[in-house]
Amino acid sequence: MRIDFVAARGWFFIGSSIAVLISLILLAIPPSLVPGIEFTSGTTTLIRFQNNVTQAELRDAYAELDHPEARVQSSGFNEYLIRTDELQVPEGGFSEVAPDVEDDFQVPGPRPLEDLGTIILGAPDAAEGETVFLRDPFQGNVCELGGIAGRVEPGTQGVVREIRQECGGGEELVYRVQVENELGYIKAADTQLFVPAPEPEVETEALDPATAGERAVIELALEERFGPFEVLEFATVSPVVSRVAVRNATIAVVVASVFIMGYVAFAFSSVPKPFRYATCAIIALLHDVIIVLGAFSLFGKLFGLEINLMFVTALLTVVGFSVHDSIVVFDRIRENVRVSPHASLHDNVNAALVQTLSRSLNTSVTLLITVTAMLLLGGDTIRAFLLTILVGVIAGTYSSIGLAAQLLVAWEQGDFPRWFRRGRSTGAPAEVAEPT
Repeated sequence: MRIDFVAARGWFFIGSSIAVLISLILLAIPPSLVPGIEFTSGTTTLIRFQNNVTQAELRDAYAELDHPEARVQSSGFNEYLIRTDELQVPEGGFSEVAPDVEDDFQVPGPRPLEDLGTIILGAPDAAEGETVFLRDPFQGNVCELGGIAGRVEPGTQGVVREIRQECGGGEELVYRVQVENELGYIKAADTQLFVPAPEPEVETEALDPATAGERAVIELALEERFGPFEVLEFATVSPVVSRVAVRNATIAVVVASVFIMGYVAFAFSSVPKPFRYATCAIIALLHDVIIVLGAFSLFGKLFGLEINLMFVTALLTVVGFSVHDSIVVFDRIRENVRVSPHASLHDNVNAALVQTLSRSLNTSVTLLITVTAMLLLGGDTIRAFLLTILVGVIAGTYSSIGLAAQLLVAWEQGDFPRWFRRGRSTGAPAEVAEPT
């Protein structure tokens, strides 16, 4: 059974026109696309709470913190992606992470000893006139006390500077005690009473955003209201960077299209009218790009999906994939024209489509399975990239079969001027209708 794709090119063109028209309508309805912070300055924060927190509660909290514009999007269980205006973080502010450093090396020189409480020296059964000894560790081992560091009378009160628990519990505890200028170790069995020092009262003051930074103020307020949480991702982009990103993304797509058109025209210079091959490839490319943009316009309206630089990267990948598929078909057409120069372009194009159909479908389906698996198992960070690839591959596979090569035949046989004249003839009054 002979499959004639070219004979049904009118239906392919109608399907493509409907898809492109729907995409353009979606793009015309504001917001056409939901830009990420790479294209509009702002800050995104990905937070995972330990306690149950709802989107409404988080949105209200940000509104109370002078950020009513905050957009809160759920990205998992108790995990939220919050988009706000650019947060001001001063240099050296709270949100800057300092490397972990061991306490002993933070400040050179001796450190002040900590007051852990008071202690009454001397065992409960100590006789009057006995001496209580403060000792030094024996060869550095505080569990085996050695030389005498000081002498005090029983009942003397000392200040506990250190508690060593590695020697065992109960009476085996070892205290480092200071009595006036005397400082040494003593076992718990040689003491009467230990009174822990009271915790100092710390007055909490409201943080000033000008000095601590807005991020610090927001994070502390969220922790106080909702409990502990983890900041999984934090990113901020200034207006200058966002303008540069928009400009570079536009230039990248335009330059890629121009170079692709020049390459195709050069690669197919051996066939008649090679410029038509380049033009048809670019039309198919634009068809795929518009459908991807329309799909993301719909995703943005329904799910708030943002476009970012990963989206631009994926869009350039779709551009390459679309042109690659078209070139595979064009290359088969060139070979058929060389082998059968007397056959019509209709037959050569249809033969090329049939010969490359299995290859195009196998490649596309394999890629779609991989992308779908990554969408289901991957994270939010690459979601825009994967969705762009998914929609672009579907549109590119369709355009390589139903659009790019079909346009060559329609152009060669003058389909579009004939359809246009037929449309004018159908819509015009009978007395001025052109003869057929």
